[in-house]
Amino acid sequence: MDHGAPTQKSDRDRIRQKRGAANKEIAKAARRAVKAWNDGGDGASLIAALAQIVKKADAS
Repeated sequence: MDHGAPTQKSDRDRIRQKRGAANKEIAKAARRAVKAWNDGGDGASLIAALAQIVKKADAS
């Protein structure tokens, strides 16, 4: 029995929408970092940017 989960469908949908929006922002940031690398950016800066994105995602 999970007492911490929302019981209303509208609450679950709202949480799902927020998480989906967060995932979309994470994907956009990762694509921008990879594009900068493909355009001639430094590989080390790509790894640092991706690490920052992952760290930010874990904090959310």
